[in-house]
Amino acid sequence: MKNKRTLFSLVVFFSSFGFLVLLGFNSQPYNKNFSKEADNKVLHDLNTKGIDGSRSYVPVSESIITRSFVYNDNDPQKNQVDPVTSTVFKDLYAINTMQIRSTVIYDNYPPQNDSQVESEFEMETGFEMETELVVESDLEVEDEPAIEDETRIESELSVYSDIGISIAKSYVNIREKPNTDSDIKGKLHKDSAAKILDSIDDWYLVESGSVKGFVNKKYIKTGLPDDELIKTYGKLGVSVNTDGLNVREKPSTDSKKLTVIYKNEHYNVIKLEDDWIKIDITDENITGYINSEYVELLVAFQNAVSKEEEEELIRLQEEEEKKLKNKQEEERIKKETQHKHRDEVDYTEDELKLLACLVHAEAGNQSYEGKLAVANVVLNRVKSRKYPGTIKDVIYQSGQFSVASSGSLDKQLKRYKNYSSKSQLLTIKAAKAALEGTNNIGDRLYFNGYKTAIKSGYDKKKTSVKIGDHLFW
Repeated sequence: MKNKRTLFSLVVFFSSFGFLVLLGFNSQPYNKNFSKEADNKVLHDLNTKGIDGSRSYVPVSESIITRSFVYNDNDPQKNQVDPVTSTVFKDLYAINTMQIRSTVIYDNYPPQNDSQVESEFEMETGFEMETELVVESDLEVEDEPAIEDETRIESELSVYSDIGISIAKSYVNIREKPNTDSDIKGKLHKDSAAKILDSIDDWYLVESGSVKGFVNKKYIKTGLPDDELIKTYGKLGVSVNTDGLNVREKPSTDSKKLTVIYKNEHYNVIKLEDDWIKIDITDENITGYINSEYVELLVAFQNAVSKEEEEELIRLQEEEEKKLKNKQEEERIKKETQHKHRDEVDYTEDELKLLACLVHAEAGNQSYEGKLAVANVVLNRVKSRKYPGTIKDVIYQSGQFSVASSGSLDKQLKRYKNYSSKSQLLTIKAAKAALEGTNNIGDRLYFNGYKTAIKSGYDKKKTSVKIGDHLFW
């Protein structure tokens, strides 16, 4: 009987030992030399980053201790977790079988006694650590596709995951409500970016610049990787974060210093080169290199234009076009009214008097250039086959110079001997200069008051030039 009991005890012992081995328990003694400092360095941010714990990596040189446990989803009271365990990360997935993969991090150790240590082993730095227990179960747990975790992590790392780009041929309207009958709040031009706030049927609720509204989805491209967004649609810039930063001719501290830029100044990026950034300093007409350590890299996208901004933009554009047109016209007039010399006209004192009095009657309140131009119209007609061949006949030709028939010319002829004012003396000077060959209007034959000439459409003539209050053509 005693032999049978002994044999039965041995069978029970080895069966129990075998069962423990199958469960993965280790009979090694607890490592008394294990340090809490090493433990504090291990996976300290796993929980905050949402990693599920099914796959863990050891980033430190010290070894760590891990423990296995059994997790029963149906009855939490039956969970088998080591007493010294303070944090557990788990991942359940199986079909007809429940697998439990776990990593246990210890905060409270060493254990009260070696009997609490059911299993332990040391893993070296960089080794992938994973313990696994398999428990037969009727519970059927749906597979959790790994691709969802990868997508989630990639989404968390993407800075511009909510950015959409306009792919309209010219622009797409941003509307107040998600329908084409709604009021237009602004325009998102081609290649402009918008932050997607929400999705409603075929519309995105977007925000871009000062505009917030709805855009039809078919005109917006989403899901672009950050690098493609930045490279294709973004504009790189830098903001200086130090009090004085040298700009070098080449990407090296030994290179020639071109200038110095200062804190909070912004510059456009031309090129990125390892630890150096080539920038454009437009105001100083300089391009050079700066150390990337002392600047913050910025990315700007083209934004939408609101209805009000567009109206103001059109107004400013019209003003600029008008200024440009006026400047071009001034340059043309300046070029075409430059003093040119032609053959001197033989004239008498009476002809000088008559010409000067006509000029003063027609342009007495004009500048010297305006007086000279009127005198040259008379002389151009004298030279033209369309008009009489003398100064007197041209001036008194019927229907030409209104002052000749109104009495204004006669009045000036009576005053001529007493011309002494600055304007009168300037008139005589201009008439004499014209007779001596100074010409500032070319071969133009006509002139009239500027406003009257515009009403008649003479300003549309290619040869028309404005001098003072008169238009000549």
